[in-house]
Amino acid sequence: MKRDEIVVSGIDEIKGEEKKPGVIVKLLATGENISLSLLQAEPGKSFEAHTHKEEELCYIPQGRAIMTVGKKSYEIVAPAMVKIPPKVKHGLLVTGSETLLKLNAHSPPRTKALKKR
Repeated sequence: MKRDEIVVSGIDEIKGEEKKPGVIVKLLATGENISLSLLQAEPGKSFEAHTHKEEELCYIPQGRAIMTVGKKSYEIVAPAMVKIPPKVKHGLLVTGSETLLKLNAHSPPRTKALKKR
């Protein structure tokens, strides 16, 4: 996908990468200054704490989780949003009984760790 092309597609059409059983990440789109991805995590699953150079804005439309950002942990109940500054360690554990959906916007675009469709 070229950064300057216009793309319209259904999210179900986009192939994701299974990071581990029950945790899928889909790179939805990449622009010149931002990338958009979707994390889907089943109940009881976690996404390991990690850091990256990009700023991250998260919108959680569905699910519950404990999210650790820096040295603090937060109970997240959808709908919710989280702002994560660059280079701050963060991860989550799904605590609810439904699949967690987490929409992530990264700036500058984060494509190195995410497979393109």
